[in-house]
Amino acid sequence: MSINKILDKDIEQIKRLIYEMIYETKLQYASTFEVVQTDDLELAQKTIANDQKINDMLNAFTHIALWKIVKQRMVARDLRRTIGSISIAREIEIIADYAKNICKYFVKYTPSKEDIEAITVMFTMVIKMLDLVSSLADSFGADQKNAVLEMEKELKSKFDEFNLGLFYKIRNAKTDEQALVYFEQIRELKNLQRAADHLINIQEILTFIRTGSFEELQNAAKVSEEDEDKEDL
Repeated sequence: MSINKILDKDIEQIKRLIYEMIYETKLQYASTFEVVQTDDLELAQKTIANDQKINDMLNAFTHIALWKIVKQRMVARDLRRTIGSISIAREIEIIADYAKNICKYFVKYTPSKEDIEAITVMFTMVIKMLDLVSSLADSFGADQKNAVLEMEKELKSKFDEFNLGLFYKIRNAKTDEQALVYFEQIRELKNLQRAADHLINIQEILTFIRTGSFEELQNAAKVSEEDEDKEDL
């Protein structure tokens, strides 16, 4: 087998391992979503424990990718692709952590159905986001900057809306315990909103892999928001 064919095989393995991490993360979110819908605290504990599996996948992936760099003596784009893949895997692992944290929130506070409406809405949006992550990682050459920025904007808008509503609930809470539930809910919603930031990071990494140049999409999103604000004025 030629060196090029061996290298192509290694690159395909790296892509497959990333996809497996994304798939496991989606399962983690599906399990957490079931916790949100059913108040199944036993399932919540299992989901929290399962997060270690994704951590182990990240560690194994990093080891394999680094070994392939040494073995193949990669250069240029293949080297960017492999190193970038390690960064992408880390972003996915962080997104998975947010699902674990929501399960911990449910175990500790057992919020009411009314209280979790905002989490349900944003959670559904993050699951949709994970589908986009899958398509991004499946094709390193694709540029879905506009789709990524639109999803980030949508999640931020929902967080701002729910954050304001929860602020008023905290102010009007009859007990400190109820106020704490709302406060902790804001933290979990903020984590879900941060998931979009990690999606942007993944797109930035993929742009670097493809072009060798780094483009800060966060700045692009900020400029877009400022332009909209000027139009409103």
